Amino acid sequence: MFNKLKKYSTVIIIVVAVAMVVTGLLYGVGSSGGSNRVTVATVNGADITGEQFYYALYNQLGSNYISRDQEFPFKYEVLDNIINTELLFQEADRLKIKSQITEEDIDEYYAMILESNQMTEEELEAELKNNQSSIKELRQQIKNALDNNDRLAQVIERSYEDVVVEEEDIVREYEEVEFELIRKEKEMENARDIIEDALKRIENGEDFATIAEEVSDFHLVNIGRVNRNAYYLPTEIIENAFTLEIGEISEIMEADDAYYLVKLVDKKLAVGEEYEEAREGIKNELLARKQDSAFVNWFNELKAKSKISIKDPSLNGYRALVHGEFELASKELKKALEQYQAPMLYVYLAEAYLALDENDKVIETMNKAVDLYPEDWDLYYYYAMLQAREDNQEDTKILLDKASELAGDDFTARYQLYIAFSQLGDEERAQRELDKINEIQQMFMEAQEALEASVAETEEVVEDNTEE
Repeated sequence: MFNKLKKYSTVIIIVVAVAMVVTGLLYGVGSSGGSNRVTVATVNGADITGEQFYYALYNQLGSNYISRDQEFPFKYEVLDNIINTELLFQEADRLKIKSQITEEDIDEYYAMILESNQMTEEELEAELKNNQSSIKELRQQIKNALDNNDRLAQVIERSYEDVVVEEEDIVREYEEVEFELIRKEKEMENARDIIEDALKRIENGEDFATIAEEVSDFHLVNIGRVNRNAYYLPTEIIENAFTLEIGEISEIMEADDAYYLVKLVDKKLAVGEEYEEAREGIKNELLARKQDSAFVNWFNELKAKSKISIKDPSLNGYRALVHGEFELASKELKKALEQYQAPMLYVYLAEAYLALDENDKVIETMNKAVDLYPEDWDLYYYYAMLQAREDNQEDTKILLDKASELAGDDFTARYQLYIAFSQLGDEERAQRELDKINEIQQMFMEAQEALEASVAETEEVVEDNTEE
């Protein structure tokens, strides 16, 4: 069950009871505090509250650090996962799916908690008591989480219950050919004449690979082993290669884009003991792939016909920007900035205006941002990147210089500035940033050496005192 859910973790939130008793915390057990009923989004009329959203943010972020430019993408991804999970639960309700979790499943998970935290039941009970909880509450929490997971797993399984793998699919995946290739683009002048001449030379005894190196416009002579599903060559060319015997050279073949000549180097067919040994593994892999694809297609259709509304204008604005809905993005991001200030919202709003060819508003928005946050190197950097997209090199460099002035000993900042100046072809400024990077690295190494020397000196003093 857990493996099924793990496969789809990019689509749904995995609802599991995670014990963190070592730090005195237990996920979802004994929690207290007020309930935030602010609606962040609605899914077919069902509310996603601020409490749900921020609880999920907290538990997914944990002790990890995210940079400012990752904040809104992270928040949107978490909210989108909550929406996806809610859709699946609604589908489980519609299908009247019931959990099939047993007491034995709960016992197994409970034992896993004890083992993973290296605790006895008595120690766990004491820890829970310190957190105003109990083993009974923990077991109920485990049951609730496993029930939810089981219902989600059943919905997922129903989405691909008709998927099968045919013998033909296994054969196509297993069988391979290796060949040398001469290709000539049709658009090239005298392409047909060139490849006909190449074939004549080969028939007269010249080496196929040598001629391929001379006349072929494909980037490789021997492309390695490929099966019938290889995407970078026309299907008819690969199929024709399968008809050849090892060492045999094809006739000139014509595809939509080019003329081809092929010399078969090796061939692996779906016969014999080796195939029988590989068959089951290939079948399982193909089945998993088909199930993944079927689930994603089914879920996308489910989501497309659902009524989903994101109430938070910053997240809805970011969503609209990502999906190319620039008018909506500008409207929502402006609304978000009326409610609270966040530097990246100005950057996203400017990006929306840039996409709408409203360059005056791009400048107005970013000027306001740097006026509000004059010591923020990030904003000058993003402003510069927006100007670079307009091919305004002079203003781009002025803004990057200001970012450099404010960047201090921030290694990440210096590296981004180095890349930016390099891409602009400004070797002098790029070298300036590289020199600063080297200085920061040297400072770090010296500080590390000083720390190690201090630790060694302390250990030596302790050792001397111990001997005395």
